[in-house]
Amino acid sequence: MVRQFLGIFFAVATVLAMAGAGADEVGHRHRRFAKDIDAFHAVLASVWHARPGAERSRNACAKAAEMAGLAREIRSADAGALNSALAALQAGCAAPSSDIDGLLFDLHEAFHRLIEGR
Repeated sequence: MVRQFLGIFFAVATVLAMAGAGADEVGHRHRRFAKDIDAFHAVLASVWHARPGAERSRNACAKAAEMAGLAREIRSADAGALNSALAALQAGCAAPSSDIDGLLFDLHEAFHRLIEGR
């Protein structure tokens, strides 16, 4: 009985682990990225996938300079629109009443255009 349970447990665990490979969250999968894009994605994902609100906006502003530096290092794709979206985010973070969530959305969309080659 215990042996059968352990067999089923490990089979289910293996399937779940394989299904989650390459996923940031359920339903959010990306192909493998070049190292320069992956470095940027790691920082953006930590901000973007947080619950929207004041804390996420503060975190986006706190990480904007780091993301800008990583975006400038992208050589495997044209990061022009990504850099523009980051400049807008940084400017928004410096303004007292900016829509940081909207600027973060624009940055996320620019990232998706970059990885989709649009």
